Formats: sequence, structure tokens, C-alpha cells
Amino acid sequence: MNWNSTRRSFDWYSFILGVLFVIAAIIAFVDPTSSLLAIVVIFGVLALIKGIYEVWFHADVQSLLGRSPIWLLVMGIVDIVIGAFLMLHLGIGMHLLPYFFASWFIVDSAMGLLTVGLLQSFDKRYYWWSVALDVLGLILGIMLLFRPLVAAMALSSLIGIYFLIYGAYHIMRAF
Repeated sequence: MNWNSTRRSFDWYSFILGVLFVIAAIIAFVDPTSSLLAIVVIFGVLALIKGIYEVWFHADVQSLLGRSPIWLLVMGIVDIVIGAFLMLHLGIGMHLLPYFFASWFIVDSAMGLLTVGLLQSFDKRYYWWSVALDVLGLILGIMLLFRPLVAAMALSSLIGIYFLIYGAYHIMRAF
């Protein structure tokens, strides 16, 4: 069974999410010395949108397969909470940004690796793309976690790379 043959139509939500991540990546590349405040706001908005999408996607997988990993729903809720916190506490978010990104990348990527097995039977390309993105997310997360000062200096570039890949991933998912 092919994942694309079970999809109803073009996934506009995934496409829009992907485009927003690509735009965030471009901003990070064009002005790497921009204010951490802007990155906190962008991260907060994207975490909220991503969380909403994951909750929706959990329900979509549930209706398609008759089952869905609870971790998808949990990650959606965690992303919503992180996004709301950052939007309400921008100053604290600026100081904790390297740790938030490290935690987000590590937990999100680990959950992705734990749940990617569902995709293997549908589409091998999508499966391997998901595995590669999750492994990259783990590597970036570990780098951010153990070297927060260095990570803070290079945060725009690291975030830009991750957002670009994640944006391309969601754009691909839309088709």
C-alpha cells in the first residue's frame, strides 16, 4: 500500500507549515545576527502551529489506519505549550532558547524515530526521509544541549538548516 494512494487530497496545512519553516530558515540565513527576540517569536509561533498540526495529524492517522501512536498527540501538546510559553515570556525565552531548541530537537526527533515504523509499510522514500530528518534533529539537539554558549553564537545558522530541511519535509508531505 502506498502512503500517497491513501491520502485524500493535497495537504494544504502541511504545505503552509513547510513554507513557513522555509521562510523562517531564509530569515535565519539572511541576518544571522538578528535579535534573539525575533527568533523567540518565530520559534513560538512555529511551535504553536506545529503542535496544532501534530494534534490534527494524529487524528488523521487514527482515521486512516484505525490506530495512531499516542506520542504524536503528546508531541503536539508539548509543542503547543512551548509555543505559548515563549510567546508569553519573551525575555526568559531569549535566555533559554538554546536549551529549548535542544530539548525540542531531541524529543521531537526521538519520538519521530519511535513512530516512523508505521510509515515503512506505506512509502519507503517517506520513511527514509523521516529517519534522516530525525537523526539530523538528534545530532543538532545534542550539539545545542552540550554547548549552549557556542550554540547561541551559531544558533541562527543551525536553526536555519533545520528549518529549511523541516520545511522541505512538510512541503514534500503535502504532495
